[in-house]
Amino acid sequence: MSPTDQKVVDKILDKVPAPLKDIAANARDKFLAAKKSTQYAMSGGGLLALVLLFTFGGGSSDIETSITFEARRGDLEITVLEGGSLEALQSQEIRSRIKGREGVKILNIVEEGYQVTSEDVDQGLILVELDKAALIDQQLNQEIAVETAEATYIERRAQYEIQLNENMTALNDARQEMRFARLEFEKFLGGNLVTGIIAQLEIEERLAKAEAEDLERMTNGLPSRSQSIEEIAEERAPRPSFDPTDLDSMPAPMRERIEQMMADNGGELPAEMLERMQQFSQGGGRGPGGPGGRRGGFGGASQAVEDGPVIAEAPELRLEPIDDSPLNTEVTLLMDASYMAIRDDLDFTQYADMEILEDGEAKQELRRLQDELQVSQEENLLAQDRIEGQRRLEARGFITPTELEAEELNLSKARNKEAEKETALKLYIQYSFPKDAEQKLSDYENAIMAYQRQLKENIAEQAQEEARFSSAERKYNLERVKLADVEEQIDLATIVAERPGLVVYGSSDQNQMRYRSSSQEAIQEGATVRERQAILTIPDMREMAVKTNIHESAVQRVAVGQRVRVSIDAFPDVSLTGIVNKVAVVADSANAFMNPDLKVYPTTIKIDGVHDWLRPGMSSEVEILVDQLQDVVYVPVQAVTYWDDQRVVYVDNGGRPERREIETGTFSESFIEITSGLREGEEVLLLPPQQSLTEIGA
Repeated sequence: MSPTDQKVVDKILDKVPAPLKDIAANARDKFLAAKKSTQYAMSGGGLLALVLLFTFGGGSSDIETSITFEARRGDLEITVLEGGSLEALQSQEIRSRIKGREGVKILNIVEEGYQVTSEDVDQGLILVELDKAALIDQQLNQEIAVETAEATYIERRAQYEIQLNENMTALNDARQEMRFARLEFEKFLGGNLVTGIIAQLEIEERLAKAEAEDLERMTNGLPSRSQSIEEIAEERAPRPSFDPTDLDSMPAPMRERIEQMMADNGGELPAEMLERMQQFSQGGGRGPGGPGGRRGGFGGASQAVEDGPVIAEAPELRLEPIDDSPLNTEVTLLMDASYMAIRDDLDFTQYADMEILEDGEAKQELRRLQDELQVSQEENLLAQDRIEGQRRLEARGFITPTELEAEELNLSKARNKEAEKETALKLYIQYSFPKDAEQKLSDYENAIMAYQRQLKENIAEQAQEEARFSSAERKYNLERVKLADVEEQIDLATIVAERPGLVVYGSSDQNQMRYRSSSQEAIQEGATVRERQAILTIPDMREMAVKTNIHESAVQRVAVGQRVRVSIDAFPDVSLTGIVNKVAVVADSANAFMNPDLKVYPTTIKIDGVHDWLRPGMSSEVEILVDQLQDVVYVPVQAVTYWDDQRVVYVDNGGRPERREIETGTFSESFIEITSGLREGEEVLLLPPQQSLTEIGA
């Protein structure tokens, strides 16, 4: 029975006639003894009813034998009364952080109940010492694994650097072959003429586009060696696209080619090529910020050599949905269908003209053939003139017929030589010249395609070697992380005091202790504890609280900040105060299995002040002041009953009970506010007349 209920019963017993007081008190004591033995809970009103029934019986209709209460007017405290247990408002829970399913044994542990002081914290008092022999063996094995992974990492780094060097050498050779092939082409036709042909075939634009794509793939490799996870995530964010007008941002080979074209065009890019490059840059593709965009390449390797590997936490593994869109298999090549359409219409015979050709091998050869034809023609004319004179001399007998025949033979030779030179000139113009020009152009095209092949081979070889290098680096970092983890667990095997307080074995949560698995050993020396299992709880005794459960019927009236009166069962003469610190927003499910209909809300009440004599787990009773009513009429709760669907009280009207309908307001454990229907000073029956024990129920 609460102190408030006790006061109510005592006041009512004062109204009992003197001859019956001893009987009523005896009945009260008998009921309290029965309540204590059966753990039967009842409010003060229910106790009062049973006292009256034990004393007077349950079937009397005489109003004189009924107990009444005078309706009062005054201030009324509305409280919620609940029981609870003490716990520390803040506590340090020490759990095992040693990984593994088998658990680890406790070698030494501080005695339960030991009071950890601030001096113990400063001196690093050892609270728990766990067995770390297996961890030391694991540390030795992991150190060997780290050394092996480091050797592999160094080897792969060297191989990666060698591959980059070989790739650059091969690419420079291919670039030189391409330049030499163009020089041979220009040597044959002339620089300006070759430039016009190349512009007509759009070779420079196609090469620049393909080169930009290939070099972009090469530079968008794996993450650089010393990048952290945050830097990798930042690089995978969208970035500005390639700017064709920014020469400094371009790869060196492409920049040199564009600078050469600008020099040949008066310091500016050809308008057509500039337009194509801008279209290419705006066309997108799989750039640094696109899907699968990565960065690495030569800069990443250099940074890896200088800085070495960096241990970073493993990134979160996320399974991205598979993109079912078709793959982009478009590859920019020199000799595609559009190029061949222009290439097939190219006729080199139109350039076989001394006025069109520039100084070169073709013009020199054409000049030689024309000169030889001209000489042969002059020799033919000279031979014709001579034969006419020889014929006149032979007619006059100055020369013999044989000599005339020799001159005619020379004339025939001159004619044949002229025809030969003329045919040679025609054959060169129609066949040899276009053939040689086609050959020179083909050699230049083959050199370009060889350069493209070499660039793509470099990309593939670099990607393979970079993948091996990255795998070795990640393996090395992983082994180092594992070693650091083992070393950390060795340190965690020794647990020292971090804050003062009282040592309690296991979890301080009584619900967890109640439902602890039967297979879990009690905390003691030699016991095995598993990962995340609570070993010690050190509550901070300077701030104590009461943890109680508020029934769902009253939880809406309880709020944070309300004042509370606290009584400790072990110290009934001491009264404490507190304040509501926390009210749960959802019902507690700990007892749902045993009693699913019971809905209670865990509530924490912080006790004011510091009390060294308080201990966690002590039973207590809290009376939460939820409201303070001023100048109201109130009666005991048990005086209000129902008649049909109306709330009524029975008023003593000259010895006869009068049923009166009333309206009620807020109520507490003992009293209820009467808002209308009853006046101050009127006597009300605490039990309705003619109500038996079976009707009021237990």
